[in-house]
Amino acid sequence: MTAVQADSTGDLATDWPTITPLGTWNVDQKCVRGHIPGSLNSEAGGWYGTFVKSVRLADGDPFWAFVIA
Repeated sequence: MTAVQADSTGDLATDWPTITPLGTWNVDQKCVRGHIPGSLNSEAGGWYGTFVKSVRLADGDPFWAFVIA
């Protein structure tokens, strides 16, 4: 899988809205490797780090995350 850039507005969710498969795969596979731009990875990682600190999650604590667009 790889991210597909649709625009260059500066809003990462708008600019990279979809993914596309590379090569052959099927729905029975349990795992798929994906490639995303570093800026998307950094934004998601930054959000997650801030979230973990703000709610004081410890290793193994369960939680739900929702993206609201």
